Amino acid sequence: MSEICHEFVMRTISNRINHIYEFGEFRFDAEKRVLWRGGDTVLLPPKAIDVLAVLIAEHGELVERDQILSAVWQDTFVEEGNLNNAVSALRKVLGEDGSIQTVPRRGYRFAANVREVPNGATRQLVIEKRTLSDTVIEEREEVFDEIPSAFNEIPSAKRRISRAQSAFAAGIVLLLLAGGAGLLLYGPFSPSKAARSAIKSIAVLPLKSFSRNTGDEELRLRITDALITRLGGFENIVVPPTNSVLKFSGEMHNAVDAGRELGVDAVLEGRVQEEAGRLRVTLQLISAKNGDQLWSEQFDGQTNKLLALQDTISSRLRRDFSLADRQEQNNRTPVNSEAYEAYLKGRFLWNQRKRESYFAALDYFQKSIDADPNFAAAYTGISDSYHLLQQRNVLSTEEAFAKAETAAQKALELDPASPEAHTSMGSVSFVRYSRWTEAEQYFRGAIELNPSFAEPYARLGMLLNAWGRFDEAYGVLKKAESLDPTSVNNAIYLGAHFYFTKQYDRAELQFRRILEFAPGTERAHFFLARIYELNGRYEEAFEHHLKEREISRSDTIAPLRQTYQTNGIRGFWLKQIEFMKTELKDMHNLENHIASRYVLLGDTKNACDYVEKNLEKRGSMRNYGRVDPLFDSLRSDPRFVELMQRFSPEV
Repeated sequence: MSEICHEFVMRTISNRINHIYEFGEFRFDAEKRVLWRGGDTVLLPPKAIDVLAVLIAEHGELVERDQILSAVWQDTFVEEGNLNNAVSALRKVLGEDGSIQTVPRRGYRFAANVREVPNGATRQLVIEKRTLSDTVIEEREEVFDEIPSAFNEIPSAKRRISRAQSAFAAGIVLLLLAGGAGLLLYGPFSPSKAARSAIKSIAVLPLKSFSRNTGDEELRLRITDALITRLGGFENIVVPPTNSVLKFSGEMHNAVDAGRELGVDAVLEGRVQEEAGRLRVTLQLISAKNGDQLWSEQFDGQTNKLLALQDTISSRLRRDFSLADRQEQNNRTPVNSEAYEAYLKGRFLWNQRKRESYFAALDYFQKSIDADPNFAAAYTGISDSYHLLQQRNVLSTEEAFAKAETAAQKALELDPASPEAHTSMGSVSFVRYSRWTEAEQYFRGAIELNPSFAEPYARLGMLLNAWGRFDEAYGVLKKAESLDPTSVNNAIYLGAHFYFTKQYDRAELQFRRILEFAPGTERAHFFLARIYELNGRYEEAFEHHLKEREISRSDTIAPLRQTYQTNGIRGFWLKQIEFMKTELKDMHNLENHIASRYVLLGDTKNACDYVEKNLEKRGSMRNYGRVDPLFDSLRSDPRFVELMQRFSPEV
C-alpha cells in the first residue's frame, strides 16, 4: 500500500517547469492537461489526455502498450480496449494523418513534429487534486466496457478491475483526502476558492459532437438549453439565454472570444457522444479572462432521461462552485420526463426565431402539456410563441394575446414563483390591455424573482418608453443589454429608446450596428427608414424601406422602385399606401403604417382616420402614439388629442 500511495502522491505533484508542446495547429499544456487547436480548447476524455501526455513526452519513440497502461491506469487492471478507445478519441481530433502511428503488437509512436516550449521559470508548487467522483466514473466505465458500442471497442485482451479492487482504490483515495497530503475534495480540474468566488456569470455554449455527424444537432442544443435553464436557477449567477449563444454553434468558435463578447466570467463548453440511446457528455469550464481551464467532468446518461442528466450536472456544479438554488427552485413540483423532453424540443424550435418554427414549437409545448398538465414552463412557452407571432406581424394583437393570456395565467397559477410567467403576464397587460401600472408590477415581480433574467428588463424598458419615463427606461434597457449583450431584441429596444427621445444620431448608429451583426433584421430597416424620413434624407429612407420589404415581400420591390424613380418620395408613399390596402391588408398593425404615410403626405384627416382604426384594434398607437416623433405634427390637432384621451392607458 505504501508503494501505491507514494506513486499516487508523486503523480499529483506537478513539474516545476510548465512545458507546452506545439505540433501542427495544436498546442498541448502538459501541466494543465489542456489541448488547444489555434485559440480554441479541444475537449477530450481525461484518459485520452493522459495517453496524449505519455506519447508526446516520448515523441518520435515507440511507447509499448504496457508502458502506457501502467503510466495512465497505474496498478488498476482494465481492459486494453480502454487504451484503444483513448487512441481512437485522439485520432478523431488530431486527424488520421499519421500523428499517432500504430506499431503492430507492440504500441504507438507519436510521429508529428513536436516543438517543446518552456513556459516561464519555476512556478508555484501545484498539487493535483483527486475526487471520489473520479473513482465513481471509472466504475461506470467498467459497465460500459461490458456493452460493445461506439463508446468502447470490443477488447482483444481483458484486464478487468474487480469491485474489491475498485473499493480498495477508493479507500486509498479517501485516506489521502483525509491525511497529511493536504488534498481537497475537488476534481483534477476543480476551481480554487478564489476562482469560484470570482465567477458571477457563465455562458453555456452550444455543445459539440465528438464525431463529424451533424445529425444530432437538435439533441445537443436541447441539452444546451436544459443546462442554461438549470444554471439560471442558481443564485448570484448570470446565465445568458439560449438565443444569445446559438451564434457560437460549430467548431470554429473560440470559447474565450465568445465569453468576452457575451461579457461573462466563464464559459461552459462540451461535447456529446450518443449511441443507441446512451449519452456521454464531457464538459469543461473555461475562464473568459485568460483561457484557463477551471473545471472539467464527464457524465453518462440516456437520451430519454435528459432531466436526470441535467440534474446530475447541475448538482456537480453546485457542489464544486458552492452555488445555491434560488428559493423558488426548491419549491417547484417535479416534472414528468416525457413532458420535459417535449418542452425542450419546443424551445429548440422557438429559439430558431423563424415564423414557421413558432407553430412547430407550439405543437411540442402542447405535447408537453398533454404529458404533464401541471408543467408551468410549457404554458410560458405557448405564451411566448404567441407573443412573437404578434410581434412578427403574423397574428393580430387580439388573436395572439387572447391565447397568450390564457397560457400565461395558467403558468402563473401552477407556478406563482416563475419569472417567465410574470414576464408573460406583463406583456399581456401592456400589449393587449395597455394596463401600464399592472404591467410594471408584473415585470418588476419577474426581476425580483430572478434579477439575472434579461427579458423583463427589456420589456419594462419599452413600457417606460411608452410612459415617457425615459431616464428609467434607459437604465433598465442598459441592464437588459448587460445581461444579454448579443440579443438583437435588446439592441432594437435600446435603438427604439433613442428614436423615441429624438436622439437620431445615436438611434441611427445603433440600428446600423444591429445590421452589421444581424443583416436580416426587418425592424432595424424599419426604424432607419423612419429616422431618415423625419430628417429629410429621403433617398436613404427609400432604400431601407425596400430592404425591409425585400425580407418579407420581395415581389413588391420592382414596382415600388419604378414609382420612386418616376414620381419621387411622395409618389412612393402613395404607392406604399396602395400596396398596404390591397396586397398587405391582413398585416398586423397595418393602420399604424398607413397613418404614418398620410402624416408624411400632410393629410391629417386620413392620418387620424387610420390612427382611430389602429386604436380600436388595440394596435401599437395605444402604447406608443404619445411618444412616436413621426406623429408630432398631429399633436395640436383636436381630433388626434381626443383620440389619445379616449384610448388612454390605465395608469
